[in-house]
Amino acid sequence: MLSPLNDVTDWCTTAAHTLRESGDGVHFAVTDARTARLMGTVGLKKTDWRALVSEVGYWVCPWARGRGIAAEATKALAQWLLADQQFQRLELRAATENTASQKAALKAGFHRKGILRNAGFVHTGRVDLIVFSILRDDLTPPNNSAADTA
Repeated sequence: MLSPLNDVTDWCTTAAHTLRESGDGVHFAVTDARTARLMGTVGLKKTDWRALVSEVGYWVCPWARGRGIAAEATKALAQWLLADQQFQRLELRAATENTASQKAALKAGFHRKGILRNAGFVHTGRVDLIVFSILRDDLTPPNNSAADTA
């Protein structure tokens, strides 16, 4: 059995690169702008290049939770994927009991679409998943104060 440090090392040196190289997804570190301390990650998975659809996933360090980091990182990733990369749809799936992830999805601009019964698993076993999605038309334009005053 791997230790947590070995798990992290494997993720950073092997697993994340394998996902990117396979075209399945890409993962980004979320860091504190002042200290560069790791606060979490956000990334894409299950990317369908033909349909231009992907799924977002994230985690936030326990000490950094409750600050809106997951929502902010997810919103930035959605903007990049849908506007800059011209994807059509981004999905997010959260366990029905994971209210923090559901709140982050809504705060990031995602819309709740439905429940996939027995579709996921967590450390306690099988769970239902709530599906959220966002489309390019759902994105709020970047705040451009210079244009607003002209």
